[in-house]
Amino acid sequence: MFSVFGFAASIEGLLHACKIALKANAVVLALLALVGTMGATTLGHAMAHLKVPEKLVHLLMFTVRYLDVIGQEYKRMRRAMQARAFVLRSNMHTWRSIGYLVGMLLVHSLERSERIMAAMKCRGYQGKLYLLDNMEIVRHDYYFMVLSGFCLAILVGLNFY
Repeated sequence: MFSVFGFAASIEGLLHACKIALKANAVVLALLALVGTMGATTLGHAMAHLKVPEKLVHLLMFTVRYLDVIGQEYKRMRRAMQARAFVLRSNMHTWRSIGYLVGMLLVHSLERSERIMAAMKCRGYQGKLYLLDNMEIVRHDYYFMVLSGFCLAILVGLNFY
C-alpha cells in the first residue's frame, strides 16, 4: 500500500492492525461495563472473595480511598505556583518546576501515608481486611454468566472466521 521510513505497509497488515484494535477496544469496553458500574469497595470485596492476594486488595482499596486526597494536594500546590505567577512554558525552568512539584507531591504522599498507617495501628489495624458482607451468587448472576459465556463463544467463533 505505502511505505513509511522504509517500512512497507500491506493490506494484510492493515487488516491485522484493525483486528487488534477492535479486540483491544472490546476488552476495554467489557471491562468498563463489568467493573466500571460498581463501587471501589464492592470491587475490593469481590476481589477478596475471589481469593486475590490480600496485599493487592489492600493496595486497591487504599489507592482509591486516597487518590482524591492526593488530587486535592496537587491542586493546592498548583494554585500556590499560580499565585507566584508561574506559567507553563516549554523551557528548563518550567520542566524543573514541574519536577519539583511531582517530587513534593510524592514526598507529601509518603508522609501522609506514614501518618495514616500510624493512626490505623493505634486503632488496632493488623494488616487484615475484614469483610462485613457475605456475597452470595443469586439467580440473576447465573443468567449473567450464561449470557456472558454465550457472547464469549460468539467472539471466539468470530475469531476463527
